[in-house]
Amino acid sequence: MKYFQLFKLKSIVAIFLIVLFLYVQSPLSQALGNTFFGTYSTLYNITFAQFFFVNAAYPVFGTPVAFAHYQLSRTYFIQGKLEQSLEEAKKELALYPDNVRTYYILGLTYGYLNREPEAIEAFSKFIDAAPMSWAARNDKAWLQFRIGDIDGALATIQPILDHSQDNPWIQNMYGTLLMNKEKYRQAKTAFENAKRITDAYTPELWAQSYPGNDPRIYAQGLDGFKSSIASNLQLIQQKGY
Repeated sequence: MKYFQLFKLKSIVAIFLIVLFLYVQSPLSQALGNTFFGTYSTLYNITFAQFFFVNAAYPVFGTPVAFAHYQLSRTYFIQGKLEQSLEEAKKELALYPDNVRTYYILGLTYGYLNREPEAIEAFSKFIDAAPMSWAARNDKAWLQFRIGDIDGALATIQPILDHSQDNPWIQNMYGTLLMNKEKYRQAKTAFENAKRITDAYTPELWAQSYPGNDPRIYAQGLDGFKSSIASNLQLIQQKGY
């Protein structure tokens, strides 16, 4: 009888712990996913992060915590699984329409799918909530540039130019737009600013603008950005400036 009562007690405790885990599954999995997705660069592992974000986004019981689908969307985006990234971002907004950060990953994903109008609309919604976000304005301007709307792109980044003299991304974008307006002297100044700033950048500093990226590609990413600026300066030189 005593053993039966002990077994019964252990069973009740086990069931309680299982139920408790299932109810905290989403927030716990979310926290574990974040651990492997940039919180600690030494632990970065996109496979582990995605595993936990899937569990956070699709719990056995209850509703996923905020940003579970958003984080899962980001992992799919980094892997180049754009349709899945899009699907997860839309699920995040369906559950949490006030999570405006989701419009950023939505804009990026639409952009990489070459769906520029939808991407521009998504970034516009993000900018409505965060009007001084240089990254969102830079990405929206790039998309506008891609469809030939140079004036629209200039209007997009104009509000943050005074605050972006030391921002190489904005300076490089501004120079690109000016170059396409044939304002070569001003474009050269912007490109030179971008070069001056990035010459002092470390891969880790560059990576701060790309959260969620694999630390192993930091140096490669910075080198690619520097090459882009150098190419733009070469184009300006070919124009005689």
